[in-house]
Amino acid sequence: MPDEMSVRQWQEKFRAGAFARSDITTQCEAGWYDWFCQDHALAGRLKKIGRVVMGITDPFILDNYYVWFKNNCPLDGPLYDDARFEPLSGERDGKYFVVSLDSPHERFKWALVTERYGFDAPEFDCRDIREMVKYINSIGPELQQGVIPPFIAEKVAVTAYAQRRGEPESIHIYRDWNHHYSYTSWRDRRKRTVMAVTSLEDAPVGFVSEQAHSIKGMYVYCPEDAGIPLADPMLQTANKSQKRKEPER
Repeated sequence: MPDEMSVRQWQEKFRAGAFARSDITTQCEAGWYDWFCQDHALAGRLKKIGRVVMGITDPFILDNYYVWFKNNCPLDGPLYDDARFEPLSGERDGKYFVVSLDSPHERFKWALVTERYGFDAPEFDCRDIREMVKYINSIGPELQQGVIPPFIAEKVAVTAYAQRRGEPESIHIYRDWNHHYSYTSWRDRRKRTVMAVTSLEDAPVGFVSEQAHSIKGMYVYCPEDAGIPLADPMLQTANKSQKRKEPER
């Protein structure tokens, strides 16, 4: 792994031009750990992905994290880069996060995947780097205090809802905005928009309380599946158990 200098120290070195040279030694010192692009391309790529590091102003992230970089080669699509933020303490404890740039796997140019939200989909994604650094700086106090934001429980409920609709455990649940989530069904490839709230008093516009389901302590409503009965989780469990007991033919 690269040297574990703090993000603040990394910023100081970047401003001083310490990572400007394109030789491998310099770029490894900058934090590159793995890459598939040509060696001489790393310096240019660092300037682009490094913008998100330079935008960080939150004191906790600046002084309690180090950053390293990876150039990724997907099975389908162009190479893309990400910046990975690890706690200097060596213990992730739900605080690890990754920012990717131009990933063919993601919906938008910038995507933030966090350990606390899960690695199936971004906690936040956007087209503008200013929005990304603003969001990262806003979660600094939560990471410092170990705060679990309400949308984590909402995602759990939405995931449970999707599974009761017959989706696999690996379904990607995207967080669109407050109380709003979405996923693409593996069954019919159609997008589902799902809203989740702890109280009906907090229900957003378009939330039809009469058609909502009570799941995992949340009220969950999906307009695309409104009126369609929801599978009984106990029956689903029984069916799975029965299938496991059936002898092979």
